[in-house]
Amino acid sequence: GQQEPRRLHIMSSSKNDDYYSVKQAGDLDKPVVDRRQIIIQSSTAVAAIFQQFTSPVISYADEESTQISRGTIFEIQDPNSYSAVVYIPKATDGKEQAKQTSLPLLVVLHGAGVNEHSALYEFTNPGGDHTNLPPYLLSTQQAPPSLSENFVVVAPYVGQGKRSLYDEPRSKMLSFIKWFNTYIESQAFDDGTNISINRQKVSLFGFSEGATLAVELATTRQFQGVVTASYGFTGPLPKMAIERLQGIPIWAFHSKGDDIYDVQCSDRLVESLLSYEGGLDVFAVGDIIKYTKLIPPTTDKMEPGREHVRAALVASRSAE
Repeated sequence: GQQEPRRLHIMSSSKNDDYYSVKQAGDLDKPVVDRRQIIIQSSTAVAAIFQQFTSPVISYADEESTQISRGTIFEIQDPNSYSAVVYIPKATDGKEQAKQTSLPLLVVLHGAGVNEHSALYEFTNPGGDHTNLPPYLLSTQQAPPSLSENFVVVAPYVGQGKRSLYDEPRSKMLSFIKWFNTYIESQAFDDGTNISINRQKVSLFGFSEGATLAVELATTRQFQGVVTASYGFTGPLPKMAIERLQGIPIWAFHSKGDDIYDVQCSDRLVESLLSYEGGLDVFAVGDIIKYTKLIPPTTDKMEPGREHVRAALVASRSAE
């Protein structure tokens, strides 16, 4: 039958999910299933990108390890929501041994995938579905120091046999983040340290459908900032969403050669935020909205989905 138009979820701290049905722009309309299939089949494109930009490095993630170590990737499980991979930066000095350090948190929201294996495999194994995101760079010690030395990173995983976090209730993700903050603060790491999460410095990094999810979650105004890569909502942002996003730093990455979600998706997102009436005067929105457009390399043949996943890789490698 005919596919139902996708809806943007606009949220508030007092409500779980508010639904606003926004029909997709006709020139960008493509069945969701078709888009996801191309994303799922684009793992070879990710591998090609890493061969071009990086040297192969053995992952430090260990599926058999039960000891929690800082500076490595490990897997956790919230029995009521998601499993996830986690990274905690190493202690910076000896003084940290005797105190609880408050750190900012980056929540990474993956896009669609086959998701046949564990979270640890999908985020850190070269054959995984989500190797164009920060957890892979952290597991191979290729992440920028600005990330690896300063941020706690958690990447919730939709689960084996499921396709995308976008299909999950938004309240479920908020519940997971709340659980994670409490869980990680209760842990003593193998070096004897503890950490706390700075609740005022929790940011979102979303790729593809995860980017759309990140923007939706940001309308709760519970997050400090958002990075989107290959943002995929094709319709205009409702006025209520734009109002709730005012004052939140957003950095969008998108390739002009994206064959999954046209670059116009991010164009419209940024234009909506910049053109909001009163936004420039009240929030100086022009100072907190950044937009990086990638130019695809000139080549006769390009793997399907390559530029789509490359935007997330470039965003993950950014030192800013």
